[in-house]
Order: sequence, then structure tokens, then C-alpha cells
Amino acid sequence: MLFGAGQGKRLRPLTEVRPKPALPVLDVPLAAWGLAGLARVAPPVVVNASHLASRLIDALGLLGIPGWEPLIESPRAYGTAGTLAALRDRVENRMMTMNGDLLTELDLVELLRTHERLARPATVAVVRVPAGADLGVEGEIATRFVDRRRHPDVPGVRFMGAGVFERDALDRLPATRPAGLGETLLRELAESGDLGVHIFGGYWSDVGTPEAYRLASLDLLYGRAPASPVAPPGEVIEVEGGLAYVGPDVSVERRALGAGAIVLRGARVGAGASIGNSLVMPNETVPAGEQVADAVWFGGRAIEIT
Repeated sequence: MLFGAGQGKRLRPLTEVRPKPALPVLDVPLAAWGLAGLARVAPPVVVNASHLASRLIDALGLLGIPGWEPLIESPRAYGTAGTLAALRDRVENRMMTMNGDLLTELDLVELLRTHERLARPATVAVVRVPAGADLGVEGEIATRFVDRRRHPDVPGVRFMGAGVFERDALDRLPATRPAGLGETLLRELAESGDLGVHIFGGYWSDVGTPEAYRLASLDLLYGRAPASPVAPPGEVIEVEGGLAYVGPDVSVERRALGAGAIVLRGARVGAGASIGNSLVMPNETVPAGEQVADAVWFGGRAIEIT
């Protein structure tokens, strides 16, 4: 299951025209990483969609990754727990899940091996955090659930957005929807000692804000993020001080490109403008003479980075 139905509220205004999993990372949809990983390890893959659903389905359909199908949730999204409940009758043994906004080098085969070794009803991939934990753990077993919205300073581990759930765990899901996975199933599993954890120490980003999106794009440009499962359609070029990316059908003078410039498909950059450590979103126009630094250019302006 690849979760793709969220509204991406923290990424507004970018997600007002594209669902978050369809946001282009060097012109490759963000959800491509999760879709390719799940299709390789645990096919078939269901991708749920609700907010701007057709745009997500169209974006993933162009990737050429086989073995997936859409689940359109209407008139509103079911929530992560609600989606799993809607699909559980199709599950004979277990289901692997991943968030569509997760950019990571997490090895799903290793996650599955941990799950089989711990022999719990569910296992989730987590990272250690000094604050903002979702779970308290002892060794590789969760011992309590933490609502980090109410208790943001608690240390422990944070749920990355990938997990493995046995059918008997899915049978504990509530019938009501929308319902979130954390406050329903993960809380119950942690409190009963039935939730294993796969502690991960490598690269991951949940690309939850415009700044996280910009940084994840730069990580991919410079090879810090896991390579795209499909080749980006544009060109990576060397510029003074680093690298830049120019997508297909882009109009830009080479001298406008500083280190970390990412100009996505169909964008236009006017004469005398300069781009550095910034994204220019698809089909946007940067006016002549504009200086864009450490920003995301969208809607005719540099949006606020937080």
C-alpha cells in the first residue's frame, strides 16, 4: 500500500495544484521512490488517491513502473487506517505500507526480515530522535505510543512511514473513517507489546514543507539522496561552485544558473535573472533580472521558506 491521498497542507501553496506525492524531484514524481520499492518487494501495489487524484494517477502512470493500481477515495480521503481497513479483505497474510512522500534509502527487504525475526503482528521502520518521538521502545519492541502534537519534547523513535502488518493486526482496525493509523492501530499495538521496530540510521526525508522539498531536491542533485528509480528527463550540468539541473523544454541562459539551481520542466528564466540553491517549479516564469536564492519559485514569486 502506497499512501498518496493526503492534502499536503504544510506544503501549500505547492500542493494547491499538485498532490504532494506528484511533486517533481528533478522532474520525477516524489512517490516514484516508494512505488518502485514496493513494486519490487511486495507487489501488487495499491496507491490511494483523493486530493487532486487524477493528477497523481497520471503522474505515476507516466513512469512505466508495472504492478500497481489506484484506489480513488471520494468524496474525502479515508485516512491511513481507513484505507487499510478498506483493503484488508484482500490480504491473505500481510501487507507492506509506505507513505507516498517518503524519500529514503530504507531497504524494504531488511524491514521485512526484521518483521519476520521479531514475529510480532506488525513492525514499523523508525529513526531515533531526541525530541518529537512517536514511540517509546525497549530494544526492538515498542512500549508506548506518544502523541507528539501534544507532547513534542519526548525522546524516543519516530515512525518513518513504512511498515509491515499481518492480517491479524489489520483485523484490529476500526470500521469508522476517516481514521489515522497512529491513534488507532499503532497505539493499540504498542500498548499491548505487539509492535516491533526496525531502527534505521540512513537517509530519509518526509518532504513535509517547502524547505524540506527544496533540500530533498538538492540532496538528489548532489547524490546525497537515493537515486531516482527512473532517469530524470533533464540534464545535470556543472556550474561555478557546484551542479545545476535543467529540465526538458526549459528556457534559461547558462550564466543564470548558480550552484544548486534546479529549473524544472517547461520553466522560463528571463534575461539577467539568477538562480542559486533554488527550485523553479514547472512552467513558471522568473522575470528578467530577478535574483532567486535559497527559495522555491512558484506562482510568480519566491514562496516563504519555513
